[in-house]
Amino acid sequence: MPYIFIQLSAILGIALAVSFVVKQLRQPLVIGYILTGIIVGPMFLGLVHPTDAIESFGQLGVALLLFIVGLSLKPEMIRDVGRPAIITGLGQIIFTTIFGFALATALHFDLVAALYLAVAFTFSSTIIVLQLLYDKEEQDTLYGRIAIGFLLVQDGAALLLFLFLTSTSAAAGSFYEFTALMLLKILTIVIAGYILSRQLMPRIDIAFARSREVLFLFALATALSLATLFRALGFSFELGALAAGVILSSSPYQREIAARLGTLRDFFLIMFFVVLGTSVSFDIISGSWFAIIIFSLFILIGNPLVVIILMRHLGYTLEAGFYAGLTVAQISEFSLILLTLGVRLNHLDASIVGFATVVGLVTIFVSSYFMINNRRLFKFMEPRLRRILNDNGGGLSKTLPRRGCQVILFGCHRLGTGIVSVLKELNLTYLVVDHDPDIIKSLNSDNIQCVFGAADDFGFLDTLPIAQCRTIISTIPETAVNEALTEYVRRHNQEAIILCIANHHHQAASLYAAGATYVIVPPYLGRRYLIELLREYGLNEHGYLTERRLHENELRYIENGGNLSSTFST
Repeated sequence: MPYIFIQLSAILGIALAVSFVVKQLRQPLVIGYILTGIIVGPMFLGLVHPTDAIESFGQLGVALLLFIVGLSLKPEMIRDVGRPAIITGLGQIIFTTIFGFALATALHFDLVAALYLAVAFTFSSTIIVLQLLYDKEEQDTLYGRIAIGFLLVQDGAALLLFLFLTSTSAAAGSFYEFTALMLLKILTIVIAGYILSRQLMPRIDIAFARSREVLFLFALATALSLATLFRALGFSFELGALAAGVILSSSPYQREIAARLGTLRDFFLIMFFVVLGTSVSFDIISGSWFAIIIFSLFILIGNPLVVIILMRHLGYTLEAGFYAGLTVAQISEFSLILLTLGVRLNHLDASIVGFATVVGLVTIFVSSYFMINNRRLFKFMEPRLRRILNDNGGGLSKTLPRRGCQVILFGCHRLGTGIVSVLKELNLTYLVVDHDPDIIKSLNSDNIQCVFGAADDFGFLDTLPIAQCRTIISTIPETAVNEALTEYVRRHNQEAIILCIANHHHQAASLYAAGATYVIVPPYLGRRYLIELLREYGLNEHGYLTERRLHENELRYIENGGNLSSTFST
């Protein structure tokens, strides 16, 4: 039996056992894969060495990962993520690079290694953060939206960085010649990518989309062909795969392509993290333990702190800044890919990858618990953070308008904007509460009665006219926040109608127990609505098309949620 099959059998068997344990500890599977590499590598069993054929599998896994990441990097990404995500994303990158470089040089890394480590450690793991946000159902919260936004900004920065590094590997001559050549290459790639994504690919992929199997082969062939072409042009194999993903990002079949390639990517990516694990040795840990601890603390504490400071400067609550900050308290798979590229370009010694892998294990492990227990951690850290930052809870003015209100609406993102329009139509007096300063500014510009604050801040709730209010509406998607708000309202106003949202039946039950009048559960209402449509229209296509037109108007309305002026003027 060929030795490669013995290696694969051992890797997959050990990965299965280790991943099961890791999952029970509620940790990302990346940790399990790296630990598998440590177990099968020279440090323990010695079944796999960094020079084995398994490394080629890992490189293919990275290429597929970058291809799928590229599928989500649509050209309009920057417009969608918004100003707060761009400012916090770029601010965190600049902070970590500057202070990380100073820290690395203080720890006696040479200048090139210090620069690589500083830049590599700016990236946070999109895969891990998204998984944890979706597990906690907090992807649609304010901090979740901002976190996803600045992770996309980081991905865009990584794309430019890969392009720069692979250009330097083929560079010759003066700095000006290199700069001119790189700009020419970037311009050529952008123009060619635009033509392919806008003109050629939509006509090609629609021809292959009739068969899922053929669509799968088309996407895989596109990724590997462009990766090979980029390699021939002096760029990296991985950058070509990333560019292929960006080109196909505007395809209407983008999601299906990502789903079809996901399993294949996961298999090969396991090999990449296994190879990273094999680069860890007792010598690296014993010789760099102090630097590992210092860099881990820098990432676990420094990165969140800079996001908190930036978001407070932008007017967000300390709570929203804290939750968003915890999402950058780990390094990314991109960090390790970047350092691996540096080794392949002969810029770095291979031991740097082993060092960074250990830092990755520590930060991913600890930050996962940070994010899972973010609310309890905030309650513990809030008074200390306020003292450190000299933060008295201010921000936007919390001065309330003088006139009373019949309805208080908590949350004006998406669903909330529609409710405001209905309240205006019914001539009800109302007050909007939101902790997104951009939304508050838009509401103020439209002369809509509003106030900045958090729905679970009891000190802030004491300033609201809740005792005199007839109806409390919360569009906030976080059950813990709705429970706290509901219990507070019931203590101060037994007669008020309380309407709120939950994603699951057990969450609705806990809100009813807390005193909610009615809980909106979207899956339940969706089933009821479908039943009503069937009863009303049966086999009448015209009726469904009428409903479709209304639905399309609503979708456009929701898309304008960030542009409240256009919403409230209709």
